[in-house]
Amino acid sequence: MSAPVLEIADLGIFAPGPDGPRQLVFGSSLAVQRGEARGLVGESGSGKTLTVRAVAGLLPEGFTTSGSVRVDGRDLGDMSAGALRELRARRIGMVFQTPRAHLNPLRTIGDFMTEAMIHVAGDKRSVAYARSLELLDEVGIDDPGRRMRQHPSELSGGLLQRVMIAATLAMDPDILLADEITTALDVTTQEEVMAVIADLRAHRDLALLFITHDLALAGAVCDRVDVMQHGRIVETLTAATMRRDAKDDYTRLLMAASLDEAPPIRAEQVAAEPIVKIEELRKTYAVRSAGGARETLVAVDGVSMRLDPGGSLGIVGESGSGKSTTARVLLGLERADSGSVMVAGQDWGVPARGGRERRARAKIAQMVFQDPYQSLDRRQSIRQCLAEAIRVHRPAAGRDAIAARIRELMGHVRLDEALLDARPRALSGGQRQRVAIARALAAEPMLLILDEAVSALDVTTRVEILTLLDGIRRDTGVALLMITHDLTVIRRLCDHVVVMRQGVIEERGTAAEILDSPQADYTKILLDSIPREGWAPRRRRLGRTQAMPAVTRSTIVPR
Repeated sequence: MSAPVLEIADLGIFAPGPDGPRQLVFGSSLAVQRGEARGLVGESGSGKTLTVRAVAGLLPEGFTTSGSVRVDGRDLGDMSAGALRELRARRIGMVFQTPRAHLNPLRTIGDFMTEAMIHVAGDKRSVAYARSLELLDEVGIDDPGRRMRQHPSELSGGLLQRVMIAATLAMDPDILLADEITTALDVTTQEEVMAVIADLRAHRDLALLFITHDLALAGAVCDRVDVMQHGRIVETLTAATMRRDAKDDYTRLLMAASLDEAPPIRAEQVAAEPIVKIEELRKTYAVRSAGGARETLVAVDGVSMRLDPGGSLGIVGESGSGKSTTARVLLGLERADSGSVMVAGQDWGVPARGGRERRARAKIAQMVFQDPYQSLDRRQSIRQCLAEAIRVHRPAAGRDAIAARIRELMGHVRLDEALLDARPRALSGGQRQRVAIARALAAEPMLLILDEAVSALDVTTRVEILTLLDGIRRDTGVALLMITHDLTVIRRLCDHVVVMRQGVIEERGTAAEILDSPQADYTKILLDSIPREGWAPRRRRLGRTQAMPAVTRSTIVPR
């Protein structure tokens, strides 16, 4: 066997601290062969991202390492700074979790695509432009010439992730480092992105190190999988047989957390007036086309749904399906063009008028967002955050009453009171989301709207939060409206489901009906896009069964 493209041997990573270096990664070793896909799987804080950042030279300032990292047989620790920059620029490609955060919003996609080829490789602008068109087409982006003229704000998350992959391929790297690249994508876009990478591996003989918290996804797209916990690789498995061969308790825990294997929640008959009743909702926006003309975008068209008190309804669909727009109209953050929105017997079809009405509505409905770190004030302690929310809705509450309510809320979300004086940055993602839920519950609402509230969490934390929410619903009687792109989330939380696509409802029914016996072709595609044993990603949207021939630097002829 030839030498590995990437070889990590006994890697240790140390963070600076007041009492000396603190070790975060302990003796990790793995190798990736040419054309191989290797998965590195673990929960948040396991050390997997630190490991890949050590390879890419992107560790935070002051961090140090021990052991060795070799690329194409060359030890990175023995190379000069200039040689190291050259190797990392040309031989290593890295794709990050949030492409929008790594693209300049003021520059076009064409600027981003051609930058490295012009300034690093020294290509002429015409050559770099022609190669960029080829690369965008190779990763399945339609009309690449138009995309090159657009800005990041004009592209969806899935398209931006493909742009990142295409730009990374511009220097013909030997290995692609992919760090949680599908975490925030809907399941069909995730399948498309992973199918693109599978095609590129096959046609370019590209090595892949795939970092993820999703063991099922890693098992479906990788050849071998390393499981990491608390900075150590605890088990290495062949992907095809990992469910049978797994021996470590932590690996088995990750497997047991698979949301797709949970039975759907059975719906209960509720004879009551609905807490939410939406009828024939329509919402449009005026947008500019590529030619500058104004066009009408229909975001929601003829949508009707109801949610009973104490029930749980899931609105499922891809990005752009209209599910979040529906929720914004429901909360009065947007005004509908037509249709009616009734919440707790009140007409919420128009935005609230004045602070008093907004507070009255907030007593009825609260929202939990996708990213709790952005929705929590990082300057406040958890105690201050919860106390502020309680004072808004109980202005007459005294200090003792507020303290008692804080303890009650911490109990609801299963958080230790020892965390009350901590700030958001000191908490894990799961703990921060529990605080966000507790803050929403401070109003004692009748309705809790959850907008992709678990999509950024690792699998085990996701199960914990969904189990927590289901328990809160049963204990307090609050109704839950879950907006998600992931049908597996529905299994753990919702008794009824509405499937949306391009602003209209494709299918509705109980969770058992939708998940076990879907009728709409679109719902079947959503379910078929969920990684599971024996699953392989396919490029559905373009109808391609294979990628275009590999494009290398030598195939471009200067014009």
